[in-house]
Amino acid sequence: MLTSTATMERSLRDDEGVFRLETVRTSDGLDTLRAFGELDMSTRAEFVHSLDCLASTSDRVVVDLSQVSFMYSGVANAIVDATYAHPGKIAVFAPARSVRMVLDVLGAGGLLIDSFRS
Repeated sequence: MLTSTATMERSLRDDEGVFRLETVRTSDGLDTLRAFGELDMSTRAEFVHSLDCLASTSDRVVVDLSQVSFMYSGVANAIVDATYAHPGKIAVFAPARSVRMVLDVLGAGGLLIDSFRS
């Protein structure tokens, strides 16, 4: 069940429609950071800031990368760093092979989950 207590949307490069972040909190306390488009060098800082803020204030966070078409390895490293900073809080949903491969190469495949209810 979705509640609207914490729905946030931030966009960069709106005119191109390349990158967007959305945060959703469900009634069971699960927070989801959903990314759309390309997570590249130019969007890394915004993504990292959003993930750090969410992980600092939430009990459980799923990073939903299902709508990500490209992920820069620096973003993947930032996800790994966030899991060390917030142990046991963060899981990653990334069904796209290209995104999963970046995380696997970094040895972070254990963060991946196969499904979740948003």
